[in-house]
Formats: sequence, structure tokens, C-alpha cells
Amino acid sequence: MQHHENNDEVDLYRIVLLSSCGERVLVISDRGRLFLPAISVPRYQRPAEHLTASLESKWTQRAVCLFALEGSQSAELRYYVMQSCEESPRCTASSLWVSLSSIAENQFHGAMDYAAVMDSVCQCQEAVGSQRAFGKLNWFSEVTAWVGKVAVLQGLTLSGHFSQFNAGPAFSLVRFETCGPALWFKAVGEPNLREFPITLALSRYFPAFLPSILAFREDWNAWLAIEAEGQHPDETSPFDMWTTVAVTLADLQIASMGRTLHLADLGCHDTRPFALAELVQPFLEAMAALMAQQMKPLPWPLSRDELNSLAGQLQEILSDAAGLEIPDSIGHLDFNPGNIVVSASRCVFLDWAEASIGHPFITFEYLLEHFRRCQGINDSAVSALTKTYTDKWRPFLSPCQIERAMMLAPVLAVLSYAVCNNVWRQSPCLHPETARHLRSLTRRLKREADQWATFAASRHVVS
Repeated sequence: MQHHENNDEVDLYRIVLLSSCGERVLVISDRGRLFLPAISVPRYQRPAEHLTASLESKWTQRAVCLFALEGSQSAELRYYVMQSCEESPRCTASSLWVSLSSIAENQFHGAMDYAAVMDSVCQCQEAVGSQRAFGKLNWFSEVTAWVGKVAVLQGLTLSGHFSQFNAGPAFSLVRFETCGPALWFKAVGEPNLREFPITLALSRYFPAFLPSILAFREDWNAWLAIEAEGQHPDETSPFDMWTTVAVTLADLQIASMGRTLHLADLGCHDTRPFALAELVQPFLEAMAALMAQQMKPLPWPLSRDELNSLAGQLQEILSDAAGLEIPDSIGHLDFNPGNIVVSASRCVFLDWAEASIGHPFITFEYLLEHFRRCQGINDSAVSALTKTYTDKWRPFLSPCQIERAMMLAPVLAVLSYAVCNNVWRQSPCLHPETARHLRSLTRRLKREADQWATFAASRHVVS
């Protein structure tokens, strides 16, 4: 039998690997019993990326992921359905391909493995003709053929090498290598279905700020883009790379000021003051329930009185933000270095599932947060980066507006991040790790609101 390390930081998946024709499944034979291959995936890695790489290195199987098997997920037992990309797949010393029509439950060491194989086949069949385009067998061949046709129109040919990063019945992320630049195929489904129309609209309105989109498929909610050349900002990046990001962000936001209502209609999160104000009370009610669930004494759970006080502070802050009359612009609630690519000639932004419209400085606050993490706490560098960004706004805003907007941005950034992720609406029935994250986020919100109150009082801006 295979030995698997008991580690809280990994998830163990058993793999239902179907052949390219869909008529056989890969099994491990040991002492007359059949087992499904098992692969440990580090908790915070993308399963599809890790599973495809591990399957090729350990079992010499080149395959793609279809989906995590519904109804099988638990802390101890998870199954992932995959399909071989090879017409004549190979075997190892301990593995073999068996016909689906010939296997029986009593051949397997565990009845769950046999049930998983049968369920996998059923779910693949059910995906045909449904909205689960990437849950059916041979979807990858269909996608590859489409990508190849688009590539030829650009004078490119596929090399045959690819990397799969995300997989699910309604979504996919695959990087295809070509004779030139790589191509990225991305398809989205719920809860991120809005990313499809938003991305297409942004690429049409502001093509300089996104990777070049070559084609799209409405039936898949998918698009194909040329890989953006450049690097993600990190700890080693020079300061001028960060200033390029700040300037480009401001340029995009200024260009978007006349498009926000249309972008809101497409599904962008609404971070305008009046929209956030409506969510303050229900969010804090949910957080009160989560605080009551906390078992550990530290860090201290916020009391009902503290949460009520926070609600009052947030309403004052939102009223102040509305009074500034800052023009609404495009925002990005997941504005992290992984979604930013900088080259010598341009800077582009990726992954618009968390696009928003509202106060522009909220997105810049996320950039500052990552800048501090990557570069360390350096007040002079933070001030210089802030000046680079706010200088772009001086033709549109007064110095007083900019100063007060920057003072409000830390609170608004935390509030927007917290309430626009609808997972809090499931309180109090949340996974313990998610509940801990939301409690921590609420404490951060309280600290930022308290700092705002102190600073605002010293500047006499509280009405």
C-alpha cells in the first residue's frame, strides 16, 4: 500500500482517472485488491495544477482535471475526476487500466472507491448538453481545437504543451504554449459569472490596461488572451515598478469615470457610500453572531456595544465620503501583485471577478498594503508612492478632497473587502476557518475606524 503523510497542511485526493475514450479507469493493484491513485495537495495550492503535475511525474499519465466529485468531499476523503490526454496511456509497475464494464465493487479495497468511479461516469454524462461544459469527457480536445484555430489566425501554432491551473464543471484556466507568446484560456461560472461580461467590456473600453483578448465564446463564458509580458511586483522589485503600477491604476480609473453605471449593470461590486451604508448593519449583526461563537479568550471578541459603536463610526465615515463628491471609478477588490503584470512598455491588470465601482482610492489602499508587505514599513517610500498616485488626481480634485479621501481610504478598503464578499451572509453556519477570518477582519475594521476618529478629530473634520 502507498504511504501518505498525515499533515494538516495537505488535502489527500483519490483520483478517478478515465481514459481518453472514457471506457477505462486507472487503478492500483495490491494483493488482489484495487485502489484508486492518491495524491496529496498542499492546502493552499491550486488542486488542478498540482494534480496534473503529480500524475505525470508519479504515474507517467498526461491528463487534465474535470472536477472535484460532488458529494465526496470531506476532511478525510476527497475524489477528483480526471481524463487522460493520451490515446494509448501508459502503466507503471503497480498501475493498470481496467474496463469500466468489467469492474465490480468487491474488487476494490473500499466500497467508496468503486462508488466514486460510478458517480464520476454519471456526472460526466449529465454534463453533456448542460451548463457544465468542462465537466464532460473530451472537453479539453474541443477547447484545444478552438484555441488552435484562433491561434492560426494570429500566425501562431500550438506547441502541444499546456498547464492547467483551475478546473471545474463551469470554469477553467489553461495556459497553452505556442511558437510565440503563450495563450490563456479562461472560462468562468457562478459565483464569478460576472467576470465574463466585465472583462470583455474593460478590454473593449480600456484595451491598454488588460491583456489583449483574441476571441471569446459566450456558450462557455470564456475568452482567449495573449499572455502579458512582464513581472509581478514583489520584494525584489525596484521602487519605480511600484510607481508604474500606481500611475497606471490612476490612469485607468480616470479614464473609467464616465463608464461606471454601465459597469455596475454588468455586475461590478458597488462600493459607493450609499451602497456600503445599507450593508453595515446586517454585516455587523452577522459578526455579532460569529463573535458569540468564539471559543478562545484571545484575541478578545468584540462586544455588542463595541459593534454598535463601530456601526455609528462607519455611518459617519460613509457620510463624510459621500460629502467629498469624489467621482466614481473602476476598482479592483483583489488588487494584489499576482493580478498585476509590469513590463518596460506597459502595465496590465488581471482577474476582474472582484471588479467594483466607487471610491477610486480604495483600490490604491490595497496596493499600499501589498507594497508595505513586500518592501517593509517605510514611511518615506509610502509617502512617495502615495504622492505619485494622488498627483494624477490633482486636475480633478482639490488638495482638501485628496487629503480627506486618503484619510478615509483605509476604513473604506477594509469595509468594502468585508461586505462585498457575500460569504458573511451564511453566518453563523460558516466553516471555523472562515469564521476566524471574518472576526479578524472585523477587528481590523474597528482599529481602522478608531484611527480615523482620532485623526479626524485632530483635523476637526468630524461634523
